[in-house]
Amino acid sequence: MATDATPFSLPITIGVTGHRDIAPSQIAEIEKSVASVLEGVRARAPRSRLLLLTSLAEGADRLVTKVAVEKFGADYVAVLPRAADSYRHDFETAESQAEFDRLLGAARRVIVANGDPAPPGNSAPDQRRDEYAYAGYWVSLHSHLLLALWDSKEARGGGGTAEVVAARLKGRYPGLNDDEPLQYAEGGAVAQIVTARAGETAPAASAAVKWRYPEVDRQRSENAAKPFGEVLAAVDRLNRLAARDGRTLAAWSRPHEISHVAALKALADHMAQRFQRRVHVAVKSLTVATVAAALAGLLDGLIGQIGATILTTVALVGGGAIWLGATFAKWQLLHVDFRALAEGARVQLAWTASGQVVCVSDHYHPVQASDIEWLRRALRTAWMLDMLEARAARATADQRRANATAAVAWIDEQIEYFLGNKGVVAKYRRQGRVFAILAFVCLGAGLAMLSAGKLLDMAHIGSGLESAGIARLAKVALAATASLQAYQAFMGFKDLERSFSVTAHLFRIVNDSVRSAEQAGDYGRLAFLTRAIGRAALVENVEWLILKRQRRPKPPVG
Repeated sequence: MATDATPFSLPITIGVTGHRDIAPSQIAEIEKSVASVLEGVRARAPRSRLLLLTSLAEGADRLVTKVAVEKFGADYVAVLPRAADSYRHDFETAESQAEFDRLLGAARRVIVANGDPAPPGNSAPDQRRDEYAYAGYWVSLHSHLLLALWDSKEARGGGGTAEVVAARLKGRYPGLNDDEPLQYAEGGAVAQIVTARAGETAPAASAAVKWRYPEVDRQRSENAAKPFGEVLAAVDRLNRLAARDGRTLAAWSRPHEISHVAALKALADHMAQRFQRRVHVAVKSLTVATVAAALAGLLDGLIGQIGATILTTVALVGGGAIWLGATFAKWQLLHVDFRALAEGARVQLAWTASGQVVCVSDHYHPVQASDIEWLRRALRTAWMLDMLEARAARATADQRRANATAAVAWIDEQIEYFLGNKGVVAKYRRQGRVFAILAFVCLGAGLAMLSAGKLLDMAHIGSGLESAGIARLAKVALAATASLQAYQAFMGFKDLERSFSVTAHLFRIVNDSVRSAEQAGDYGRLAFLTRAIGRAALVENVEWLILKRQRRPKPPVG
């Protein structure tokens, strides 16, 4: 269980759906299967805590909650279909109601999924069905893995386990994303535990675990389980890096407000800068190694053959080690992923400050969304943890004015961030020039070594694997690698400069409209403009991320 002194991390969320009337004879085996699934998740993400999303209904919900808490020390969030005082009446016995109250009291947070507190007593059947369906879809949407205790049979009524599983595999949740017909919704993995209902014949392979994956994952990869594993690995990597840093949620958050999204933004910014610096240090070190290797031949007469050999060996071994280290540590990939995560969190904070209770994960362009699955999951989890706090149903006039002021301040801040005297556009233009020079230096050194070594002399190449010939080839390979790495860095800065210039232009376009809406008290239009510019920024940022991933440095051939 996380405490105030625990380093900041994002949990792996496990959603629960399933039958209420589980056959008593199957409970022990089903508990073992639940434990095996959770153990598998823990093995794939050992540095991440588990957070259960459960409605605390009889049967599946309470069974999984018991296993997760007792065997894995998991926290859980109670996601109720309606207010607790009303929901309690769905449990017929006093014993069941008492168990519900006990579990509810131990929950980390309690949320009413549809935010509509129904009056005490059972609601009408249609309303009750819709409430259960909405809670099930909410749990599924906000979980990394949906754990379904289900007999595989068709649904017997609206809002049942079969419908929740079907929605999960389609990635479409009625009532949650109806207004975005082209939204690339977040489906995900389902771990089904075949569960017998009380009083019915046990299905074949009862208590067995069956893994199900969305159709889109099967289309994207021959191994449909791969996207799920990649998300777990990425979140666990984030938590590993955060644990090494050691700062808590409060330390990462803004001084005036503890926020998971703010903490995630600060962490992602910090990590993006760290890995960018490492990439640049690697490029500069490769440049030094290349120049040293080139000079070794030119200084042969001054430092002697032995000295030249030592200098060459050090340059080649050092350059190769730097390249291998940077490649296998994936510094470039980590830099772009964390930069995109930070920008997404930045937009989320701006939307929240301007009074919009929407999740940024729902507003990425549908064509791009599949390329940033783990980022969307991370942002949704952080947003969920912040949104679980009770909030007023309607903003007061003072709050609306404060939200409008925050929206205008965000626009001003972004324009200054991009185009100010110390803005990132000018900064990246200058840094791009530096790495362009380094690329030309490495290219020139390679050409000099190629010319001096006369590698195009076929008689020399055909003389066998002479150590001198191999050394010359290695020098040219080092120069080519260093030149490529410097060029990659140069293009990265040019891409950032272009991307941020476009985004800054969009903010300047919307600036006058936002101010006019604020002065006129047109808060609806202000919210529309703020969301529109946020979406545009997300599109531009992800376009940059995809481009950078496609340009990952590769070793020279030959």
